[in-house]
Amino acid sequence: MAGSAQGAVDSLLGRLSSVLLEEAKLLRGVRGDVEFIKDEMESMNGFLLDLAGVEHPNHQVRAWAKQVKELAFDSQNCIDGYVQCLDTPGTQGGFLATLRSASRLLRTLLARHRIAVRIRELKARARDLGERRRRYDVTVPPLAPTTRVATTATEEEEDDARRRTLEDATNFFNNDIREVIGWLTKDLPHDHPQWRLRVIAIVRRQYQEDEYPLTRKVYEHPSLSSRFAYKAWINGVERYSKRQATLQCILEQLLVPLGHEEDKEKELVEKLRDHLKGMNEEKMVEKLRDHLKGKRFLIVAANDPHGLVRAEIESAYNLAVADGDSSSSGSAIMVTTWFPPRELSATYKVKNYLHIDTLFHEKAIALVGDHCNSDMQEIIRKILMKRGGNFFSMEIFLRALYVNPNRSREELQYLLDRMTFGSIIATHMIEYCYNDLPSHYKSCLLYLSILFDGMYLESSSPQDFKVKRTSIVRRWAAENLITRRDGRQAIDEAERCFDALVVRGLVRPIDICAAGKVKTCTVHHRVLSFITKMARDEDLIDTNLPPDLACRLSIRNGIKREQLQLPKKKKNVKGTQQSTACWKPPTPTDSEESKHSEDVDSTEAFLKSLPTSSPLVFVEVLDLEGFKGLKRHHLRDICNKIFQLKYLRNTDATELPKDIEKLRYLETLDIRQTKIRTFTAKAIVLPKLMHLLAGHIDYQGTDAGRSYTTVHMPRGIGSMTDLQILCHVEVSNSADELMEVGRLQQLRKLGVVLNGKEARLSHFLRVIERLNECLRSLSVHIELTDSETPDLNMGKTAFSPPRFLESLNISGNITGLPNWIKELHQLTKISLHGTSLMDNAIRILGELISLRCLRLWKKSYIEMRLTLKHGEFQKLKYLIVEGSNVTTIHFETEAAPKLEKIVWAFTEMVSLSGVKGLQRLKEIELNGDCNPYPIIQDMAEHPNHPVVIHNAIHEAQK
Repeated sequence: MAGSAQGAVDSLLGRLSSVLLEEAKLLRGVRGDVEFIKDEMESMNGFLLDLAGVEHPNHQVRAWAKQVKELAFDSQNCIDGYVQCLDTPGTQGGFLATLRSASRLLRTLLARHRIAVRIRELKARARDLGERRRRYDVTVPPLAPTTRVATTATEEEEDDARRRTLEDATNFFNNDIREVIGWLTKDLPHDHPQWRLRVIAIVRRQYQEDEYPLTRKVYEHPSLSSRFAYKAWINGVERYSKRQATLQCILEQLLVPLGHEEDKEKELVEKLRDHLKGMNEEKMVEKLRDHLKGKRFLIVAANDPHGLVRAEIESAYNLAVADGDSSSSGSAIMVTTWFPPRELSATYKVKNYLHIDTLFHEKAIALVGDHCNSDMQEIIRKILMKRGGNFFSMEIFLRALYVNPNRSREELQYLLDRMTFGSIIATHMIEYCYNDLPSHYKSCLLYLSILFDGMYLESSSPQDFKVKRTSIVRRWAAENLITRRDGRQAIDEAERCFDALVVRGLVRPIDICAAGKVKTCTVHHRVLSFITKMARDEDLIDTNLPPDLACRLSIRNGIKREQLQLPKKKKNVKGTQQSTACWKPPTPTDSEESKHSEDVDSTEAFLKSLPTSSPLVFVEVLDLEGFKGLKRHHLRDICNKIFQLKYLRNTDATELPKDIEKLRYLETLDIRQTKIRTFTAKAIVLPKLMHLLAGHIDYQGTDAGRSYTTVHMPRGIGSMTDLQILCHVEVSNSADELMEVGRLQQLRKLGVVLNGKEARLSHFLRVIERLNECLRSLSVHIELTDSETPDLNMGKTAFSPPRFLESLNISGNITGLPNWIKELHQLTKISLHGTSLMDNAIRILGELISLRCLRLWKKSYIEMRLTLKHGEFQKLKYLIVEGSNVTTIHFETEAAPKLEKIVWAFTEMVSLSGVKGLQRLKEIELNGDCNPYPIIQDMAEHPNHPVVIHNAIHEAQK
């Protein structure tokens, strides 16, 4: 509560400061009231900042903080309404403009007088609130003493050891997944007991409330898509006693080949269901036996403790292949059970997790270190052994110990006492980590409930829907859940908050870039359930809007459902709920289509209501990503009615209205994947703008595989001195456009498309030299008209490149890599496209000491053989090669020793050699027509069990 209150007050103070600077707009007496409110709020803000360091504020403090937050919101609403009566942004000077301004003052006089009275009332509330704090002695509880000492080399080594301990405990599942996939894909000799049918038993504790994490991830893994023609999943102990229902469930899935379109698959299943209803058990067994003959299948029997389903399938399979048919060899059954198989022979492969708590206990003791005596060790053991605990809850607990190893015995005992029989252990662990967060981080975590609300399907295995990290942190800042702190910008503090949630396991990374930064993430369904309830209890989310609209707007948007003429949603047809016995992973298409249909209803109704609504002064975030049908008049209405916007994102606009300049508080304008090409003709100034993101990629536009279009550089860009991201903009007409960018000394990420004459290239290099202290990411797309090949060097002129550059993207035909690339000692990622480089460029890249990711897109490298030589690419983790020229990739001994993933798209593959020596390799993805089985077999023998994903072009075309 203190965190969200402090954010609201901080936002109000910024608004009051700007209003007081324009005192001519204030009626007599209003200025004094505004100054009083500002002074009171500054005092309260200091109190709230001190309170942010308190882990568990008492009820009295929480009640007072809630009142402060409500006063801040009401005050900002009132001040904004007052200013809106006078604001005429974009008005040109002159006599007519003066007349229009005077006329507006007269028209709004009564409205401003009413608001002035309201401001006087708020002044009285602020005075009373300050007196109430003193009257009831609301004080900051004493903070736990902290001592900061200089970090020694020994302490750094201990931290590294603890970090490795945590990684060992949390990543072992991924290693096991690769190992099981290796079992499923490895070719076996004909005399091997599992040559025909492989049986893999996953043994776990009976009362672990999990979603078969290893089994499910193996079942869904893309590397198995070309291995098995048919797959089926049966789930639920209660169904095993009903043999006919079990057989029907298996047949419904096995009779539909993989790869069908969703609509056709549903139609086939419905026909099969009707057909199977008239069959008795004997007929079903016969049909199953006939179907298994000559087919390679994968069947999962989840929660099959006594092996009944496994025995049924094995029996039918053995009868099907009794005549010696070998075309179905390599089929597999995976069983999850809590009884280890009695037949401990080569017939079975077993992954036994019955004693997984022992592994976690050892890691927990290592994380706590010398602080952990025998008494605490026993408490930790009991916590991990609690009935109902699962892998997720044990991992969360370990992460809590990693964040703070100095837990007291009393604290751990209190956690153990709360984990009573029948309670949900995972919820206790989540609450334990949540209470450990700073108050402003808690608000940020609860905010995620609105982004993920409705994104999990109701099934036995919720799907992972991902949200971009950048969207999350920018929205936190726009919502004022995170503000400037200790000299850091709000966006930097938001990044710290995100990292804190990741390390605690409350946010789960999905895609991670080469630099180790999370690109997309999700939340566990238990976390989602917890934060959704807490957000309501904390009154963080004040909305009764449909979830699909609420996630697009600010959390306190002031919009009532009655304002929108929302269509009634169709009720689900009875009987269509998915059975828990027959489980099939829901596809993204299902969720996206249903989500899109709801979005069209509620979001369109919201946009239609704007012309007739009063100004929506509480709405600071509007995220229209994925919404189709956005018109220019919608954007014009947004600019006129939601003038407080800080965050605007859309993907379906074709042009921006001139009213865009009315959004004077806009911090993020995201128009990527739109058809917008220009801003207004005159110079435009958005004084608060920090992030301008644009650009559209068409992957079928040119011979090079993709074309890139973006918006033209807006006039007046040099006056937007708060800009941190300018990516991507087109420069073609004037060198002055580029030189203005050099004035943006807070710019961290720059992306430009250079058109026209080569002279622009020298200007561009001068600009990035002026940004050499701030720039972290640089992308340049060169489309010059001169016949000579562009040169990214400055010739004999001295040049200082951005020395802190971490990411470099070059697209376009160039004479070669620039010489200054050797000076980029912090460069972790480089992407090249259409650069027509040769082997000597690879040698230069191989010497970059920090390079972790190398992407060679279409026509970036024009030789047929790509060799990574001995001793090169010492820190490379990801290699992506996409080019019709490259037919051979070879790794020499001790080249790229840390490489984890290879992605190769080709039209012809001659060989991929040397990969056996890549000890840290985890995944190979081959996109093109080839025979992947030799590589698959080699990787099955690899000690790290890398998975091989093969996406054949001819299969995709089919």
